[in-house]
Amino acid sequence: MNIADAVGVFLAAVAGEVSPSTRTWYARCLGVLVAFAGSVPLSEADTATLRAYRAFLVESSRSAHTIHGYQRAARRLFSWLQSEGLIQANPAAAVPLVRLPSQIPKALSDADMLRLLERLPYESVRDRSVILFLIDTGCRAGGLCSLTLESVNVPERTAEVVEKGRRGRRVYYTDLTADALALWLAARPAADTAALWTTQTGRPLTPNAVRLMLERVGKRAGVKGRCNAHSFRHAFARSFLRNGGNLAALGRILGHEPGSPVTAKYYAVFDDRELQDFHARYSPLAGQDSLTTSQPLIEAVDNRQRRP
Repeated sequence: MNIADAVGVFLAAVAGEVSPSTRTWYARCLGVLVAFAGSVPLSEADTATLRAYRAFLVESSRSAHTIHGYQRAARRLFSWLQSEGLIQANPAAAVPLVRLPSQIPKALSDADMLRLLERLPYESVRDRSVILFLIDTGCRAGGLCSLTLESVNVPERTAEVVEKGRRGRRVYYTDLTADALALWLAARPAADTAALWTTQTGRPLTPNAVRLMLERVGKRAGVKGRCNAHSFRHAFARSFLRNGGNLAALGRILGHEPGSPVTAKYYAVFDDRELQDFHARYSPLAGQDSLTTSQPLIEAVDNRQRRP
C-alpha cells in the first residue's frame, strides 16, 4: 500500500464518523500530499518524507494557516494508520507544524454589535430570532440549522444542537432570545419539515442562507467588520471571558472536547487595552486604592528612600 492508497482507505473509513464538510477538508488537504508523494510505499514514508513535504509546502508560497492545515491533516492520516496497525509509528508527529502568526481577534466588535442590535427591530421576525440565537449561544451556523421544533425548549431557554457530525449538545439562551423565538414560532409558516427555521417557501434554512442573510443585515446595519456566525461565536466567547467566565466552562458551552487547547488558542485573544482592563479588574490590588493614599504607607516608602 502506498500513500495514495492509504488516503483513499482513510477517507472511506471516516465517512459517517466526521461531518461531510470535515471529510471534504481532509480530501482537499490530503490531495496535496498525494500529489507530492502518493506513490511512496507506506513502509518508506518516514519523517524525512514529511519534512520534505513541509518544505515543499513552504516553498509553494501558501499561507502559514494553509500549510498548518495540510500538516494537521497529514498527522491525522498517519495517526489513524498507526491506530489501525497499518504502520508502527506516526512519522508526521515528529515534524513540527509551521509557526502561525499572532491571532487577530475575529469577533464582532462591540461597536458593530451595537449597530447590529439597533438594526434588529427593523428586520423580519425570523431573522431577528436567528441573529439573537447565534449571538446568545455562540453556536455554529450548522448547529443552528440542525434545530428542529422538538429540539427547542423555549420555557426552559435551552436547545439541542448537532454540530460537525457529532452527537447533540445543549445550548442556553436568555429571555430576550426566548421571546424572539416565541414570536418566530407564532409566525412560522406551515411547512412539511421539522426544521425550526424555514425559508418563505417552507424549506429548511441552510448555513449558506444564514450567511447571505447575515451579510445583508450587516450591510444595512453599517457593520464595519465581519458579520457572520463565526464572528458571533468569537464575540460570545470574548464577552464570556471578559465578564469573568472561565475557560473550562466556555469550552463546554462551545462544544469543545474536555481539555482542548482550542478554547484558549482561538477565543482567549485580547488586545493590549483589554488586557489592561483585565489587570485593573483582577489584580490582587484591585479595589485597594486606599492603601496607596494611607499615611503610614507613604511614610514607610519615604523612610526607605532616605536610607543611605
